[in-house]
Amino acid sequence: MAHLPASATDDDLIAFADGWARLMEAEDYVAAYEFTAHEPSMQWTPALIGQVVKSYGECNAGQKVTLNGKPTDISQRKEVTRWQENGRGCMGEIWYDLDIHGYVSDLTATFDVEEGPDGLTVRLNDIHVM
Repeated sequence: MAHLPASATDDDLIAFADGWARLMEAEDYVAAYEFTAHEPSMQWTPALIGQVVKSYGECNAGQKVTLNGKPTDISQRKEVTRWQENGRGCMGEIWYDLDIHGYVSDLTATFDVEEGPDGLTVRLNDIHVM
């Protein structure tokens, strides 16, 4: 299940993650789940993805991902790191800080980038507080 061509740039990978965040902003957790591959050990489901976001923070007041944050002194991390392909076909990762209700948060989605014969697959690894 390739998501992007093997020639995809770092900007293409960030744009892919932005597309996933756009689905999260719409609270369409089923579509967000279907948008990526998944780390099997994490046992992601659409409901679990939504629960992680909604229960973020101290007040647990139904948090919501927003694609664009308000300017503050904190910068949103959207970072791609690449390396030589390992034995699993993994050749990079994306670290993507989520905006919650318009502000950068320490809730970060991490994605593995795997190269296969038909292109790059983006695999949701984790969503956790960094």
